[in-house]
Amino acid sequence: MRKTLLMCSLGCGLSFLALLIGAEESADQSGDEAGDRYAELVERDGKFDEVFVLPGTDMGRFDKVFLWGAQFEYRDVGPAQKTRGTMLSTHKREFGISEEDRKKFEEAVGEAFRKEINKGKQFTVIESIDEVDASTLIMRGALVDIISRVPPETVGRSDVYLSSIGAATFVIELIDAKSGSVIALVAERRSIDTLNARSGLASVPANSASILGDIRRWSGSLARRLRGRLDDVIGEKVST
Repeated sequence: MRKTLLMCSLGCGLSFLALLIGAEESADQSGDEAGDRYAELVERDGKFDEVFVLPGTDMGRFDKVFLWGAQFEYRDVGPAQKTRGTMLSTHKREFGISEEDRKKFEEAVGEAFRKEINKGKQFTVIESIDEVDASTLIMRGALVDIISRVPPETVGRSDVYLSSIGAATFVIELIDAKSGSVIALVAERRSIDTLNARSGLASVPANSASILGDIRRWSGSLARRLRGRLDDVIGEKVST
């Protein structure tokens, strides 16, 4: 995962954001010019696989976080199938996701992520764009290249045992509400493993409830790491 790919994932919509928050930078930018927002970001070691920061950013002036929407992009592996004849009827390892299941996935991710971010000790999460001001850090997230390893139901009675229910690339932009500048970009590709696989416990059949639980735990884990890092850097200054 490189910065150019992350930029393609989240680059759209920043001009609209600038209009909403009255950012100092011009909101009238073409796609190529919007890419310049990332030009000064420098790669750093961090708690995620990919971390880019804007050197010299004073994190100490932020005490609020606004969660600005989220994007979900799914890998095209063909349409979702309702059933398949037998467990051996296909060798596929990635399966289409129905609109209903996509909605459940996105709701579970959003719920778990917001719950964890709201536990921040060094900042307050605000709910309305009207509360955004110069001390606000805008957090914009995406899950891209989402895949499912959950096969469709089989005809007849058959349990499905899974160690991983899917994978996705987690991407977060941190935006200075005062200027509209992107001050950090982080990303990581992670498998969405089942609780039993992570715990080394005996396998149990997967079902809708257990799958949603695994998605919430996975999302909460990512958000917890991000929240912890934000708590660490609030009050610090990113080195040049």
